[in-house]
Parts: sequence; structure tokens; C-alpha cells
Amino acid sequence: MSKAAIYARVSTAEQAEKGYSLDTQLAECRRRAGEIGAREIEEFVDDGYSGEFIERPALDRLRARLSGREFACVIVYDPDRLARNLAHQLIVTEELEKAGAELIFVSVSFEQSAEGKLFYSIRGAIADYEKEKIKERSLRGKRGKAAKGKIIADAKPFGYTFDRQASNYTVNEPEAEVVRRMYNWLVTDKVGTATICKRLNEQGVPSPRLKKPWVVSAVYRLLTNPLYKGTHVAMRYKYQKVGQNRRVRTLRPEAEWIEVPVPAIVDAATWRAAQQQLKDNKSQAKRNLKHEQLLSGLVYCGKCGRKMMIAYAGQAAAPKSYYVCVSQRSNTYRYSGQARCDARRVPTEALDNAVFDHLCQLSANPKQIKQHLLASHYAAAGSQGQNLSAALERLTDNEARLIKQREMVLRWYRQQMLGDAEAERQLAEIRLRLHDIEQNKKKVQEELAAASPFLSPAELAAELRQRFAAGDLPYEEKAAAVRAVLEKVVVERRDATRARGSRPDIGITLKFR
Repeated sequence: MSKAAIYARVSTAEQAEKGYSLDTQLAECRRRAGEIGAREIEEFVDDGYSGEFIERPALDRLRARLSGREFACVIVYDPDRLARNLAHQLIVTEELEKAGAELIFVSVSFEQSAEGKLFYSIRGAIADYEKEKIKERSLRGKRGKAAKGKIIADAKPFGYTFDRQASNYTVNEPEAEVVRRMYNWLVTDKVGTATICKRLNEQGVPSPRLKKPWVVSAVYRLLTNPLYKGTHVAMRYKYQKVGQNRRVRTLRPEAEWIEVPVPAIVDAATWRAAQQQLKDNKSQAKRNLKHEQLLSGLVYCGKCGRKMMIAYAGQAAAPKSYYVCVSQRSNTYRYSGQARCDARRVPTEALDNAVFDHLCQLSANPKQIKQHLLASHYAAAGSQGQNLSAALERLTDNEARLIKQREMVLRWYRQQMLGDAEAERQLAEIRLRLHDIEQNKKKVQEELAAASPFLSPAELAAELRQRFAAGDLPYEEKAAAVRAVLEKVVVERRDATRARGSRPDIGITLKFR
């Protein structure tokens, strides 16, 4: 055997797990490579990456190298080290087979046979089950800790220090004095969060992030947090990992919240007065809400990638509205000293009309849809989607073969070619394998749904025909139609003209759902 690749992985939580340290994995894999006569070894190591996600630096490099048929085999200590997700295991296994590389596990034997692959699939399903059980036990433990009046994890709130022994917060007096000053400015001086942010930065008060200045959003979160009136709300949010370093936070039902008492920095009456003042400030803000912007909330700056907000200019009686990069107008950037983007503002009417007219044209020419999708994130998911589709097709083929086998066993039994015991044994085995395939198909289908765009080309064409064929629609229907098919609109004004009445040249990229 000429060249072998070794893949090893540990996640942060598994650093101390017996038998899964990197040194142990690499030593055992090197020993196995020597046993099979590998003349050259190349190692791929992911240190601190979860096996829940297929995107890992070392694994990505290994998969990219497979296409060159450089390796005769890939050695992994255990299937769990390769991936914890069954669909991901099937994807990598398929890539290895296409590259002509043998997959070798040190801890278990794995044959390139239907039985071996079934065993591999069962191990993957068990790993998924164990992962879900760990999550359930962890959640139960967190609920129990909160119910006893303890803080689950230190969020490092400004004004408090975490007491690990008591699992609760104690007041940090220097920071708590700043918090009381902020509530006093809001309730007594009746100023807004932007003014409070400006005062803190002018006075040189250290922010919760120390090296960075105060921002308006941080001030607002502090002034609305019930923690400062003596109530910490545990189990308020749930978090879902959607990538190696990405999590999505969603609000739990209020019935699941658990209140944990903590030392108060301001009294309850002051906190309630602050909430009312924030509402009053919002209702008294000078905002022009008479105008309708079709793409509000969907527009992103083509220069810096930030969102674009609505701004007004001209006479108060007939103001002109524009999409402006948020870094140019938001108080978060105004008082923080962060660099502002120099992108030119884009007239809302020109952009809204251009996008809506283009969608109407697409509704009449569905053949143009595919080229737009290829330029969007639909194409990015194509490779993974193809691998998942191939895995699903293999499972479906295996399912069809087992169903035929079951029919044959029943026919043999009816023809008295099989006895009761043997027929029951074979049918029980087929039932078990069909059940495993059904569970695996569900997992692959979930992965495929997550990797695919919200709308397929056919679905998008149908949506466009249904919603835009009429052309001229009331504003509410236009807005609903646009949001049904668009995820974002990336724009950049490319012309240099500034004369009144000049026609802007706008670069537009549509990202479909």
C-alpha cells in the first residue's frame, strides 16, 4: 500500500474523554497504518471541532484531496470521530468509495458489504440517539439548578460579580453605581438611550466590553433587563447550533421561564418607571410613518454588507426617502467611533420600482429564474444537496430490495419451502432492517431540507406567476408578494452624478428564498 491518510478529531467537550484524546487516536491509527503496510502517511487533525457538523477545516482538506486519488485508504479511530450525524457519515463514505480509497476503522471492523454498511448505519443511529439523550439530561439538570434558586451559567452582566460557590450574583459596587446613574438619567432627566450612551462615552465610563465604547443597543438591553430589579429569568431562551461557531437563539414559551432571585441594584418602582419612560420616548420620537417603502428591512449595502435603513431629506411637507447604510445614520455607529461606510444613498422609489418590475418580468419568463438561482445561495448548497440525494437514493434502493426479499420469504412460507421458525426469524430480521432504513431516511431528508433553498426553481416560478402576474397591486399585496420570494436585496449605487433629477445607476443583486 502506497499512501494512507489519517483523520482524527476531538471537540472541546471531549478533550479529557478517555480513549478519544488526539494522541491516543493518532498513535492507534499510525499503528494500524503500519500493520497494513502503508509506506507514506499524511495526517488530518480537527482539534476542537464538533462532529455534529460536516464543515471542519481538516476534514474539508481531506475531502478535497480525495478527488485526486492520492490515498489508498483513510484510517479513522472510530466512526464517531468521522461524524456523529448519520447523513454526514454516508456522504463521506460515498466520497471515499468514488475516490477508490478504503475506509478503515481501528476500533471496529468494517467490511464493504451490505451487512457492514448496515452495521455502520446502526452505529450512526445509536450515536444520534446518545447525543439526544445527553441534551435531554443536560436540559433537565439546568431546570433543576434554576428551580433551586441558582444561576445556571455566568452571563457576566454589568454591575454584578458571579459567586461560584453560591451559584448566584453579588453586586459589583463601582459598576452598580454606573447602572444607578443610567436609570436616574432615564427616569429623572427623561433622556433617551442615545443621549445616555453619549454621556457614558464622554465621561470615559468603561463599557461591559471594556476596550470598546458604549453602544445604544447595550444601553437599551441594560435598562430593560429585569435582573437589575432583582429577578434573573432562567430558561428564557433556547439555543440551536447551526454551524461550528454559530447558534440561533429563540424565545421559549413564558410558562417555561424560571425566576431566580438576585440582589437588586435599583428598586422595582424605579425599574417600572424606566420601562414606562422608554415607551414614552418611543411614542414621542419624530418619525415619518406616512410613506411606504416596499423593500424596507430587505435591503443590504453592496459595499460593506450591512443593512440599509430608511432616511429622509428635503422639505418636511414633501420629503424624499432613501435607503442609507446603517453605519451612516444609526446611533450605534454615531457614538461608538466606528468607521462609517461611504456607500451612496439609494432613492427608495427607484429601487422599489426596479425590483418589483423585474419580479413581474420573471413571472412572465420563468426560464430566466434558474440563472438567478445559480447566482444565489441555491448553488452554494448544490454539492451537499447532491451528496444527500445520493445517500437517500441508496437507502431507498436498499428498502426496495428488502421489501422484495420479504415478499419472497412469504411466498416460500406459503409454498411450505420454509418452516415457521425460519420464516419468523427472517421476517423479524427484515423488519428490523426496514425500521433502521426508515429512521435513516428521515435523518437524511431533514439534512436535505436544511441544505436546500426555501423555494425550488419550480416553486419559485409558481410563486412568481401567482403573485406578480397581475402587475399593478395594492401596497399591502405588493409587500407580501415581495417577502414571499425574496430574502434580501443587495444594492450599490454606481453613478457619480449628483445633479437634481439625475437618474441613478444602481447595481442590484436579488437573493431568493
